Amino acid sequence: MITLYTSIGTYRLERDGLPVVVTGSRDCGLCPHELLLWSSLAFRILTYEELRAEFYEKERELHILGELDFDHYLNRLIMRGLVASGRDCTGIDALYDLLGHLYIQSVPDGILVRTVSFLKLFLSGRLPLKKAAMVFHKERLEPMERQVAALVKNQMLSTAELILCLEKGVRPLKDVSQLIDCIYEKEEADCESIITDCRVCDFRFPVLAAISNLYFKQRIMFQIL
Repeated sequence: MITLYTSIGTYRLERDGLPVVVTGSRDCGLCPHELLLWSSLAFRILTYEELRAEFYEKERELHILGELDFDHYLNRLIMRGLVASGRDCTGIDALYDLLGHLYIQSVPDGILVRTVSFLKLFLSGRLPLKKAAMVFHKERLEPMERQVAALVKNQMLSTAELILCLEKGVRPLKDVSQLIDCIYEKEEADCESIITDCRVCDFRFPVLAAISNLYFKQRIMFQIL
């Protein structure tokens, strides 16, 4: 069996220096070990073995050895909905088990956001001008990546909803009513049933690849409702 993990939500540092992860309407404070583990998964998807090895390596590097073990922190983050996991016999099925129920949220990527990020990096003195200006560089997206990005630009959609939208050629969505008409047209259709249906849908392969690539390129983040 293959088990995959990724992080949920977005990171924010409070004025008092407390690190929090924002997911949905919740602000969740993190202890140093939880932050270490969560940040190891930010914009990454790792196996249990990869995540465990990286956790202990960073723990030693940062000199924050704790009394509790890796599994304690991992299980705590999963219970709090800050880390998601997926498990199955093959890599693609484990990836779908991981992402199928997660919602995709677009990362703010306008010129204003990039300019603010550039000024923060440059004026803080942490990076020279040339390196700080790299925030304006945008990686080129593949056709399927562009389609996924367009669908989630103005609304959050689950991975299963994205698969069905793209399979039916719906892009972009005009409003929520179009989503309901397209995906939830059958009376018995609900979030769980479409997740089950998409598990055996061949179209899930290119969509899962596009979602993963957008995540690695830091163009989207994962949320739970």
